[in-house]
Amino acid sequence: MRHRTVRDVMSCAGLCQQPPGASVRIACRVMAEHRCGSVLVVDRDRLVGIFTGRDAVERVFAQGRDPDLTFLAEVMTAQPDTIGPNERVEDAIRRMDEFGYRHLPVVDGQRAVGVLSIRDLPIETLAAMHAELESR
Repeated sequence: MRHRTVRDVMSCAGLCQQPPGASVRIACRVMAEHRCGSVLVVDRDRLVGIFTGRDAVERVFAQGRDPDLTFLAEVMTAQPDTIGPNERVEDAIRRMDEFGYRHLPVVDGQRAVGVLSIRDLPIETLAAMHAELESR
């Protein structure tokens, strides 16, 4: 079986990104428009964080914060774990499983090039890794 890379499987529906000073409402609007579950927080072409739908629920709405007055820099996951586009999908799956990630930023050097979502993972690769993942 040919080993696929992260670049081979990550969705390419456009990169959802916003600056750290963007409001949560704007980030949620971008996620809804692009039908994605996360926004990469980028400052001068450098990844500084990730904001997900789960972050919106847990860090904003459940806390009673105003999404128009709450900025991504306040509620994002700063300096998130990342993966390179040429790394193997199996390595991404292991990392996502170990840390419970649903979204893993893909960076080439310092530049964000995409997000690997749990929905992007090939079912045949997950099936082939089932025993390994269950034994963790």
